[in-house]
Amino acid sequence: MRCSVPDWKRRLPILKWLPKYNWHSLQCDLIAGITVGLMVIPQGLAYGVLAGLPPQYGLYNAFMGSFIYCIFGSSKDITLGPTAIMSLMVATYGRENDAHYAIALSLFSGIIQLFMGLFSLGFIVRFIPIPVITGFTSSAAIIIGCGQIPGILGMSGMPKNLVPRLHKTFSNIMKTNHWDVILGIACVLLLEVLRRVNRMPMLYKREASPSKRIMKKIVWFVSVGRNAVIVFFTTFLALTMETHGDGGHFTLTGSIKKGLPTFEVPQLSSHDGNNTITTTQILTEIEGGLIVLPMIGFLESIAIAKAFARKNKYKVDPSQELVALGLANFIGAFCSAYPVTGSFSRTAVNSISGVATPLGGVFTGGLVVLALGVLTPFFQYIPKAALGAVILSSVIHMVDYKIVKKIWQTKKADVLPLFVTFGLCLYDIATGIVCGILTALLLLTYRLIVPRIEARQQEVTVIRINGGLSYVGIEYLISKVEEVSILCDVLPELVIIDCSNMSEVDYTVSQGFLQIARDLQDNDIKVYFSCIQHHVKTTLLDAGIDPLLLSDDYLNDHPNLFKSCEAESISVETPCCDEQRFWMTSV
Repeated sequence: MRCSVPDWKRRLPILKWLPKYNWHSLQCDLIAGITVGLMVIPQGLAYGVLAGLPPQYGLYNAFMGSFIYCIFGSSKDITLGPTAIMSLMVATYGRENDAHYAIALSLFSGIIQLFMGLFSLGFIVRFIPIPVITGFTSSAAIIIGCGQIPGILGMSGMPKNLVPRLHKTFSNIMKTNHWDVILGIACVLLLEVLRRVNRMPMLYKREASPSKRIMKKIVWFVSVGRNAVIVFFTTFLALTMETHGDGGHFTLTGSIKKGLPTFEVPQLSSHDGNNTITTTQILTEIEGGLIVLPMIGFLESIAIAKAFARKNKYKVDPSQELVALGLANFIGAFCSAYPVTGSFSRTAVNSISGVATPLGGVFTGGLVVLALGVLTPFFQYIPKAALGAVILSSVIHMVDYKIVKKIWQTKKADVLPLFVTFGLCLYDIATGIVCGILTALLLLTYRLIVPRIEARQQEVTVIRINGGLSYVGIEYLISKVEEVSILCDVLPELVIIDCSNMSEVDYTVSQGFLQIARDLQDNDIKVYFSCIQHHVKTTLLDAGIDPLLLSDDYLNDHPNLFKSCEAESISVETPCCDEQRFWMTSV
C-alpha cells in the first residue's frame, strides 16, 4: 500500500510544522513548556495519589504522552498528561497501590483508541450529548473533592466508594490531625486567591513602564505556577521541621521510589499474597473501564483541542487525535504510566504562554524527567494535606450548576439525562454514563417517533412537517392527518401536506404517504404533497405515488396560503372543524 506525501503529513503532523521551525518558535515553546511543567509536576504527584497509586506514578504519565504527541498530534496547544477525571477512573477500575491494573488500563485503552483512530471511529462519541458529559464531570468533581477531605483531615485507610468514605470520615472526625487541617485549609484558600489573581484583567493590560511589565510577569508566573509554589513551600516547611527534630506534625507522603521508570514490556500479571493474578483476571476486573476510559479520554481531549483550535484559528483532525492519544497511552504503558488525556487548565496556560508548536510538550516532559531524576528524594516530605488542597482547588470549579438553568430554558427534557447521569455516577461511574446515554437516546427516539407537525384547519387543511420524517414517525403523521380530516364532523375538501422541510425519505415513509393518499381519496378528500425537494420527489415517484399528487399548482394559485397559516396560532385541545384553529405537537 503506497502513501502519498499528504497522507504522510496527515499521519505525521510534525512533518507540516518542523520544516518551518525557527528560533522564535523555539523561544515560545521553551517558555510555554517550562511554565506548563511547573504546573504538571505538583498536579502529577497529587493525581498519582488520587489514582490510588504512589505519587511518582502521576509523573510517570506526565512525560511520555508529551513526547509522542509532539510527533503525532495535530493541535499546537493541547498538553497530554494526568488529569483529575482519568485519575478517578483509574482509582475506580484499578486496585489500590497495584500499578499493574493501571498499566493494563493504559495499554488496552491505547490499543482501542489507536484502532478507533485508524478506522475513523471517533464519531461514536457523538452519541454522548453535553448534558451527559456535564452530569458526569460534575459528579466526578464531587467524588474527587469529597475524597480529599480525609487527606486534609489527616486520615487514611478510607473506603473507595463515596458514601462509605464520607460515613467513615465523619465517624472518625474526633481523630482529626489539627496540623493537617490548618495546613490544608490555608493551602486551599491561598490557591483560590492566586487563581483569582491570575484572572484579574489588569494583569493582561499592556504597560509602558518596563518595571511594571516585569512585576506583572512575576505575579502572572506565580499565579500560574501556584500549585508548585504551594507544594514547594509546604515541603520546605515539613523538611525544616523534620531536620530540627520537630517533625511528626504533618502527615507526609512518605518514602517513594527514586529515579525514572524502567522502559520495559508491561507486566500484565500481579500478586495478591501467595496468589498470582493473571492477565485474564485483571482484564475481567477492569472490563467496564476498557469501554469507559477510552471514550472519556478521547472526548475530553478532542473537546479541548477543538476549543483552542477555534480560538487560535487552526484545525485539528479528530481521527489523528485518536491516533496520537492511543499511541501515547500504549507507549506510556511501557513506562509504567496510567491513561492520559488532555488537560484543560494546562492547555489554557500553554496557549496563553504563546506556545508555537507541539514541541512545547517536549520541554514540559523534559522538566518532568528532570524532576524524577533529581527531586524524588524530597517528594517524601510533601504533606498529604497540600496534595489534597491541590486536587480540591482543581476540581471545585468543575461542578457546572449554571448549565442546568441554560438547559432548562433551551429544552426542558434535556435536563433528564443530566440528572440521571449525575445521580447514578455518584453510585457507579459506568452505570451513570451508560444510563445517561440511554436516556438521551430514548429522548432522541421519542422525537423521531413524535415528529414536530403543524396543522391549520379551515376550508383547506394544511399540514406542515417541520424537520425530518423517518419510518418511526410515519404512523404518528398518519394518525394526525386522520385526526384533522377524516375524523372531523365536517370533512375538508382539500388537504395539503407541506414537505418543504423534509430532506430525505425512506421506503416506509413513502408507503405511509401512499396510505394517506388512499385514505383521503376513499373519503372524497383531495390531497397534495407540496414543496417537495427534487431528490425526495424522485423517491416518492419510484415508490408509486401518482405524480399529480405531488403538484404545487394549488399553492401557485394561492401564494398566501402558508402565510395565513403562520399568522394563526390558536391552540386547542381536541381537533374539530367548526372553526379555525391551529395546533402543534412537539417535544
